[in-house]
Amino acid sequence: MDKKIVYAIAVASIVVGFSAGCLCACFCNKSKLAIVDVINVVSKSEQVKQLKEEQNAKAQELNAWLQKVQEEVKNEKDKDKQTALLNQYNAEFAQKREQIQQDYAKKLQTIDESITKTITDEAKKQGYQVVIAKEFAIYGKNDITEDVAAKVK
Repeated sequence: MDKKIVYAIAVASIVVGFSAGCLCACFCNKSKLAIVDVINVVSKSEQVKQLKEEQNAKAQELNAWLQKVQEEVKNEKDKDKQTALLNQYNAEFAQKREQIQQDYAKKLQTIDESITKTITDEAKKQGYQVVIAKEFAIYGKNDITEDVAAKVK
């Protein structure tokens, strides 16, 4: 799960921060360019760590609930009631899982926006017009990763 969070935020940040038009503008207009290691920033984010912990807790709660209802279904002797319980719990499980996934996606988007804004703000503060993810740069003199990581919550 940790890699999924890092990957999703890194990909979203790269898409937002990197385009051929910006790169061309940088080289054609001699704009000031910086690089940032988005994966490093994300891995140090307290928001990401907290989200991971929340997801783990929700997964444990869901597993405990599943064990409880499986036992209840198993202990039901009447086959018709057992089938009804199974259908009811399958529907409840699907609803709970969907809600968890929606909450996760919403929180992940908020974190991504926060990190993107922090990168943008730091780049502007230091006078950079373009920031490229370190994954796309073979060499970069102006690395603002540590400055950004220090400000990301």
